[in-house]
Order: sequence, then C-alpha cells, then structure tokens
Amino acid sequence: MQRFPYITDYVNEIFDKEKVRFDYLFIRPIFNISLFSLRFILIPVKFLFHRKVWGFERRLIDSILAFGIKYLASSEAIELLIRHVQIEPLLYRYLLSGTPERRERSGEMLKGIDGDFSVNSIEDIVRHGLTICHDDLSYEVFERFDKGAFLDNLAFYRNSRPEDIAQFGNKVMEQNRKYSWQIFGPTNIIISVVFTITIFADFHTAIRALNSFDSDAVLLWCLKHICAEDKRTMIDLDFYLQSYSNRSHYNNDAFRSHPNEYLHSHIAFYEFAYDLLRKNQQVPQGDIK
Repeated sequence: MQRFPYITDYVNEIFDKEKVRFDYLFIRPIFNISLFSLRFILIPVKFLFHRKVWGFERRLIDSILAFGIKYLASSEAIELLIRHVQIEPLLYRYLLSGTPERRERSGEMLKGIDGDFSVNSIEDIVRHGLTICHDDLSYEVFERFDKGAFLDNLAFYRNSRPEDIAQFGNKVMEQNRKYSWQIFGPTNIIISVVFTITIFADFHTAIRALNSFDSDAVLLWCLKHICAEDKRTMIDLDFYLQSYSNRSHYNNDAFRSHPNEYLHSHIAFYEFAYDLLRKNQQVPQGDIK
C-alpha cells in the first residue's frame, strides 16, 4: 500500500482503493488513449466550425455528468468530486477574505465564488450548470485577487481559516448510493468529465476548461506566504510546485494536458490545502464569515 506523506489520509485511501478496481485497470487505458486521439481531431474541427456557443452545450454536458453520477459512478468517486466542488470556492473565499474584494454571500446556486454550492439532487447539477460554473471560479479568483492587500494582511490569514464544508448540502450522494451500479472510480469519472467537455463544449469554453488551473499557482503562492515559518508544511508544499508535468502545461495548449493530472495535482492539492488551513492551530474559534 502506497501512502504519499504530502497527501491527506483521505485522498491516499481513495487512491489505494482505486488501484485494484476493474475500471481502473482495464477501462482507464482505453479512455486515455481515446481522449488523446479524439482531441487531435476535435479541437481543429471546433476551431473551424464550433467557435461560439450554440446554446445547448452546457445543459448537455451537465445532463451527461448527472447521468454518470446517478448510475455509473462509485460512491467514493462522487464524494471526492462533490467535496472538490465545495472546497474550491471556500478556499477562494478565504484568499479574498482579507482583501477589498471580499463580498457578502450571494446565495446563488453554484454560481460564483460567493454562491451556494449545495448539491442536493441530480436536478441541481443540470439546472444550475455545475460543470462550467465550477471551471469559471478559477478565472473569477484571478480577477478579484489583490496581491498587495493579501501581503498586508498576512497576520489575518495566519489567524483565520476557511469556512466549514458542512455548510453545503450533499444529498446527491444519497441518490448515487441508491441508484448507481458503482462502475467508475474517481480517475475514470474525472476523465469522463474532461471527455464530455472536449466533445460537446464550444471551442472557447473547452479551452477555458482545459486551462482553468492557473488559480492553483495563486493558492500555492498564498500558502507559502501563510506557512513561511512552518518548515514541515513548506516541505510538503514543495511537492506541489509547478513543473513541466504539472500545472504549467495547462497554459500551453489543449493537446498536452493530461486528464490524470486533474485528479492527482488539482483535486489532491485542494484537499491538502483545505485540510491544512482548517487545522490552523492559531485560530482561537470560529471560521471566516
């Protein structure tokens, strides 16, 4: 059993369990080969004939995702996916909480960093456009983040922490446990999401989605400043540095991004960041509101 010391126990357990799954051993390679082959055909075609939104794409993408969540995904995969959908905006709120860009909660379902990210039914996913709305968060935090204000308020960040994920509903997991055939584990679910966006999204939306990881670098930069005096944490964070095989390639083009990196470098990193900040021992009580 492999347990990476810089990954949370929860994610390590998910990865370990998945390695013996049938779909991981036999379906994942087919998905990977098919996705890379399909991109070389679809991306140029989209560039020529599907550059702008036709109007049906988002609903179709989320309908396919909703079907997979209800009938095909394993419970472990859906828990990890929904956790990520909810953890990401909480981390972005935290990064903005000590800057002039902090805002009141909007309550809008699955829209914007300050929205409500409860996912209580399959219908919520389709009705509120979960997939693309989630990708858009990475661009929103870039637009709102203020480097100077963040650095001026480091003491605030070192004595505060992100809000609790428990504030969001996740009853969609009950539907998964009731109806799903438990066929796909986390890796294949993530690949399926990338597959669906690549096939059905317009060119502009597909490229935005494949390049929506620059915010990881901002989060990593912020964590390094917040934890600068914590040697052990700084060592762990070094394992999330950008490299040619990590987030930096998402800025290049749509052909070289690897779907497995979404799980191992993006989702795993956000789980680590959330766990780290929620355990902040300097916080006397309560969360950021």
